[in-house]
Amino acid sequence: MTATELLNSLSPDDVAEALRKAGYRASLGDTPSGPQIQSAAQGLGFFVAFGNELPSEAGRYADFSFHCWIAIEGSLPAGLIEGWNEGKRFARLFRRNQLLVLTMDVLVAGGVAPGNLQAQIEIWDRVIQDFLHHLKRPVSNSASSNASHGAPEVAPASAASA
Repeated sequence: MTATELLNSLSPDDVAEALRKAGYRASLGDTPSGPQIQSAAQGLGFFVAFGNELPSEAGRYADFSFHCWIAIEGSLPAGLIEGWNEGKRFARLFRRNQLLVLTMDVLVAGGVAPGNLQAQIEIWDRVIQDFLHHLKRPVSNSASSNASHGAPEVAPASAASA
């Protein structure tokens, strides 16, 4: 493989096209913080935000991230977020006010094979599947009385409302 075959940057259109090729809808738009793609997987809405724009290539980025925001209704079982983060490498879960936020970064800086982008989309789909299973599983933590109550009530949150 030659260096010219590697992806060293991506435009929002490149990522949107890769999502469509993988069978997802992809609506490209602009936000105050930059371009964004709206989509969904496994019944949950998510968006793609772009990170570091290359100074030498306007509109092309060295990285992007997937984000899924879910509104929390009620309380979270103790250990839910920690249990996810202890067991996963590529995607992180955190709480922001009444939202659970799942994120996964994708980096192409330095060059990656074109198939890497499709693989990252497949990994994100699997992360969402695992996340849904994680939410349905009771958290085992003997120190918490919430642990026996099972999964929290959650509802997808739009990126605009968060």
